[in-house]
Amino acid sequence: MKDKFPEIYKNKVENIKSKVQKDFYYHASDEKSSNDIRQISDEKLDRSDIINKINNIFSSPNFVYQADVNIMYKNGENINEKVVGMKDNYLLTLDGRKIFIDDISNIK
Repeated sequence: MKDKFPEIYKNKVENIKSKVQKDFYYHASDEKSSNDIRQISDEKLDRSDIINKINNIFSSPNFVYQADVNIMYKNGENINEKVVGMKDNYLLTLDGRKIFIDDISNIK
């Protein structure tokens, strides 16, 4: 029996992975995120509208245990949080923080 097998042709692979990732990666929220933040910052809602939006988030069929929301504070700061519930005058986040509803100017 022969000890040497025939050689197989193999193409050189150089930086194909990074090229493929740059050319073919697409995420739907890449384009939306900057537009959503811009739209949220334009609107300032009163307390009853904010509570209605929060209730709509918790009553939606997509809400099982947590909701990913974008919160704009009255001081202009935007944050993304995972909200799990509402109690009295604040929202509870997944990591145990309290976000007071009176400090919120808009939520999406």
